[in-house]
Formats: sequence, structure tokens, C-alpha cells
Amino acid sequence: MDEKESVSVSKGVFVFRNDFNPPVGKRKKKHIESKRAENAFSKNLWYRSYSTLWNKLEHEIEILNKKIFSSVLNDLVTFIKTSHDTAVEEIPTAALLTGINMPDHRAQFLTLSNQIKETVSPHVACLYSQDCQSIKCLMEHMIRQFINNEVFDIDETEELIESSRYQYKKSQLSLSFLKCWYEDLYKEKPVVSPKKKKTKSIRKILVVIIPDFESFNAQVLQKFILIASCYVKVLPFAFVFGIATQLTTLHTTLPYKVSSKISIRVFNSQPSTIYLNHILENIFFALDCPFQIGGKVFNLFTDIFLFYDLSVKNFLQNIKYAMAEHFSYGNVMALCSYNKKEVEQIVKSFSHEDCESARHLMSFRDLVEKEPYENQIKLLTDDEYFKTVLLAQVNKVAMYIEEFHLFLKCLLILVEDLPKAPLGKNVREMYSLAASTNICKTPEYKECFQLLGFQSKEELSAKISKIIEHVSSYLNNTGRSSKIEYFVNDLQCYLNSINNFNMTEIEDAVLEIEKEDTITVQTDRKQLKEKLLEMTKQATKPMNKYEKTRRDVIECIRHTFGEYLIEPRSLYFHEIFFFDNISIQNYIIGSHRAAIHNALNDPYYYLQCVSCCETQDSSAIKRTMPDICIAYKLHLECGKMINLYDWLQAFLSIVDPSDTADDGKIRVDPKLQARFTQAVAELEYLGFIKSSKRKADHVARLTWGG
Repeated sequence: MDEKESVSVSKGVFVFRNDFNPPVGKRKKKHIESKRAENAFSKNLWYRSYSTLWNKLEHEIEILNKKIFSSVLNDLVTFIKTSHDTAVEEIPTAALLTGINMPDHRAQFLTLSNQIKETVSPHVACLYSQDCQSIKCLMEHMIRQFINNEVFDIDETEELIESSRYQYKKSQLSLSFLKCWYEDLYKEKPVVSPKKKKTKSIRKILVVIIPDFESFNAQVLQKFILIASCYVKVLPFAFVFGIATQLTTLHTTLPYKVSSKISIRVFNSQPSTIYLNHILENIFFALDCPFQIGGKVFNLFTDIFLFYDLSVKNFLQNIKYAMAEHFSYGNVMALCSYNKKEVEQIVKSFSHEDCESARHLMSFRDLVEKEPYENQIKLLTDDEYFKTVLLAQVNKVAMYIEEFHLFLKCLLILVEDLPKAPLGKNVREMYSLAASTNICKTPEYKECFQLLGFQSKEELSAKISKIIEHVSSYLNNTGRSSKIEYFVNDLQCYLNSINNFNMTEIEDAVLEIEKEDTITVQTDRKQLKEKLLEMTKQATKPMNKYEKTRRDVIECIRHTFGEYLIEPRSLYFHEIFFFDNISIQNYIIGSHRAAIHNALNDPYYYLQCVSCCETQDSSAIKRTMPDICIAYKLHLECGKMINLYDWLQAFLSIVDPSDTADDGKIRVDPKLQARFTQAVAELEYLGFIKSSKRKADHVARLTWGG
């Protein structure tokens, strides 16, 4: 009988101890459910739409990450899988060159770790430099991960791992202990078969991943490799080093006596710029993605990525923040949805307040001004009529977004290989321009079409074929008929005409035209002058058949692009789909010095403590303020050099002005002096002051102004 089971013939209350541990599966489920606290906005329509949209985008990003990393990770996993097929003298080591511009290593190495656990071995230890400052800490983290992976799944939380019943003392965690555990795990087990007395288990590889090789303590790493090489015949180790710089860093860090113990194979990962382009083109610039980033905000995110951190993870977090800011405007933003069938139901469910929220959008004013007077009154007063107009305009903008990205891709096909790439070489560069202005009226756009006028037959026909294939695929997937079909048919006719041209005849025609324009050598001055004057009067020289067809097809493409690649701000209710509020810059790129100054000069700004920190004058100092705030505000009144004794006296006069000696001077309480010393040390740590070598009892101020 279970010891927790209660059986009694009488009514009673049974109390159980709190140390009862439920099964791991139930424990894990309860732990996950406890984290799912109900959000304060979960009942709002806009929040549900935001949550649904972001969850879908996040799921697509995870799928895309696996595809992106699979190319290099598959080869790496295969190398690890076959590393111990034969007897080895050196530890198989994979050097993964992630690139210095790739700070999002955790996502990549997490994918690698999961892939190794699924296909190669469950024994994977991921070691970071901050956790392995000594060889003892390294062994402890590595062995604990190896052992705990045998008990828990990879999704178990750290709390469950720490509460494992398989607990060992730190002094026990050594490679000798790991050897005993490994041999006990894969020892020969007897079987029932009469033909074979025993069978041998297939031993799994022990994989050690070090994502930040450059940050690792070199001495610790060298000792670990030397120790592990002594056990390689009984413990099948395999190393994975994440190197952000160059392969020479590995040879610089490891001397020959250490590097000779490992067998290195190099794998290259793609840079973060290519990774970002894949994310944008396949997720956020997809034809069915409703949420769009305006040109100003997109340029802000791109500048942060290129000039600050080069982190795709931070780029995605910025988009997530922009999306939350966008949807929090109100329920009208719930119309920015993947499911177009639900949009009509959402519009019908709008209350008067939701309609008024939509009327406050800036583009609604343009719509009202262009309508007749009778319709203006209806738009402003009749909610049912307004809902009908709103639904029609929302569907129009949603259709525009699909066609916008479709023809933006077609434009990229045309201009990506042009000299100097006036419009850029990827969709990201082109989108930043097209989302902020009418791209068809820009000088770069005109320059591109001038260069297209010099395209050869082979180049132009190849580009037209790609455009036809891309647009036809869109029409087949959507299943809708539109005037885009006429554009495809026209391109197909032009393509057939270009392919049917006989280039020999065209070249002969060009030679004849040039021959007619050639000036003979045997002419006098008067004849030469007349001939040159006649040639200059000719507006254009005669064109051959190919040149005429090239001109016509380019003009057809230019006209179509001008119709579909219009500026988003020209559409009514574009704010429902496009977020272009540049004010989020203040929240994404924080002003660190201003924030620290506000916190120290006016602690009420953050603490919201009315009785202690609130003041009417920003220059006033209250004794109830934090010590560091008092010291900071006093140091603002000083010059470049600050006398510590005078600073202390001013501090004591505010904190405890009543504590004076018989001679009228302020008595220095050791406790108050310690508080002042701590405040000064904190200011020095923050970089406001530094010790001065000129005077022992002075500190130098490192900032100026408030």
C-alpha cells in the first residue's frame, strides 16, 4: 500500500509532509502551468490578435532557424557521429567558425545540442566561460550535465536538476568518477538467449561544447584537454569549439603540446547579415505577413543592427516591441491579422469606441476630405456605414501588401546585378526605401532603368523568365485572377519575341547603320562640318528590332511597377498594418547617462517614494534620500577637484546635522563615515570620479554639467 494513501473508518483530516515529491512528469507539468499567469490584457481583442500573430511568426522563425543551421550542423553532427568508429589517439574536435559578427551563438549552439541529443548521443555538456573559471568548476559543470541528462529530459528546468535524487559531492566529481559512471552505464549485460551468453551495449559519445572559445580561460582549457586526452580510450570524448574570430586563435591559445592531443576539423557558419536577410525575406517580407514596419522604424532597427550589436536576436526583439506598441493602440489594430476571414467578424463586433479609435487615425482625415459632403457626415456619425468603408479599405491595404512584396521581389530580380547596385543587392535595402517613399520617383530607380536599357539579349531574357516564374507561382498559390495575369502574358510575348530574334541579322543591321553614319576620310573641311552638323541634328539614331523590343518591355515593367510600388502612406487606414512611430527610439536605444543622472539627481523619478524622495526643487537635498543620491548631488556643486573631507562634512550636515561637538564642529560618526565611503566607492564604480595622484585627500571629477 502506498504510504501516502489514507484509509480510515472515521472522518478525519490527514496532513502530509511538504517534502513529498510527485513524479517527474507531473512535477514538470505543474511547474510549467505555474508560469502561465493570466495577462492583464488577455481579455482584450487587440492583445489576442497580437499574441496569435507573434506566436505564429515565432514558430516560423524556429522552423527557418533549423533550415538555416542544418547545412553546417548536419556536417558537424555527422563528423561527431563517426568520430569514434575507429580507435583514436587524439580527441576529435570540431572548430565551428561562427564569425565575429554573430553574437547570437546561443540559439545556434542550442540547436546543435538538441540535434546531437536526438541523433548521436544523449551525453552533451555545454560549458560557458563564466561558469568555468577553474578546472574544478569545469569538471563539476561538465560531469553534472552528463549525469543529469541520464535522469531528466533536455527540457527539464534547472530547479528539477538541482532537486535530483542523484546528488554527489563536489569532491567526487572527477574524470575517474565519470569513468566509473560511464562503465557502469554501458557495462555488459546478460541476455536470455541460449546462443549468446552476453551482449555489449553500444557506447555513446561524450560531447563537450564550448561556445565562447575566445573568452575561455586558456590555462583551464589547456589543463582540461591534457587530462581528457588521458581518458580518451575509455571515455569517447568529442569537442566542439565555437570560434568567433579566426582559426589562428585556436593555435595561439593552445601550445603544441596541447594541440597535438586533439584532431581538428573546421566548419564555417554564415555571417549574421545573411542570417538576418533570410529571416526578413522568408518571414516578415512574406506575401501573407500582415504586420509591416515603416521606413523610419525599419531604418532605425537596421542601423542598430549594423552599427551597434549585429545581433539578429535583438533585431527580432525590437520588432516584437514595435508590434506590441502597434497593437496596444486599440482593438482597431486587431484587423492586422493572418486570417482574413475573421476580419469581417472583427469589424462587425466593433463598438462605438472602437470606431472612434479608427477615426482618430491620420489617414482617415484624407479619406473624409475626398468624399462628398453627404458621405462625410455618414463617415463621422454613422458607425454602420463607417464599418463598411473600413472593411473595404482594410481589404484593399491587405491586397496592396501582397502585391507590394511581390513586385518588390521582381524589382530585385531586375536590378540586383547592375553596376554599383543603385537600389541595393537584397530586399532589406530595397524595402527601407520603398516603405518610406515612392521608390519609382527616386533617382536610384531612374538610374537602374537607364542601365537596363543596355542589357544584352541573354541577360534580359533570363531576368524576364525569373519574373514570369515568380509572378506565376504567386497567381497559382493564391488562385485569384487579376490584371497581373495580363502583365505576365505581356512579358511572355516579349520574351518569345526576344528569343526568336536572329542576332546575326541584328548585327548586320547595326553595321549598316554605323556605315551610313561613318565619315569618309576623303572630305574637305566644309563637307566635314556639314556632316557633323547633320549628325548632331539627328535626335536619335535608328534602332533595330531587339532595341525596340527591349525598350517596350522595359516600359511595360516600369509602368506596372509604378502602379503597384506606391508609397504606403498614400493608402487610407495604412496605420493598421504599418508601424512607423519613430518615438520608440527613446525606449530601444536608452540614454544611459541621462537615465543614471535622473536616478541619482531625482530618485523619486524611479522610486516614487513621496515621503522620502519627492522634492519641489530638483536642486534640493533631503536627508531621507539614498546616500549615493546625496553624495552625487553634492558632487555636482564641486569643481574638477573635490576635497574628500569637505565632501564628508557636507554629507554629514545633511544626514545628521544635530550631531555636533562642543566646539561647534560636526562630529564624525563611524557609521555615517562608512556610509559616505560606500557612496563614494559606488560613484567611482559608475565612473563619475576617480582617485587623484596630485592630492591624496582629493578625487577628480570625470563629468561636467548636470
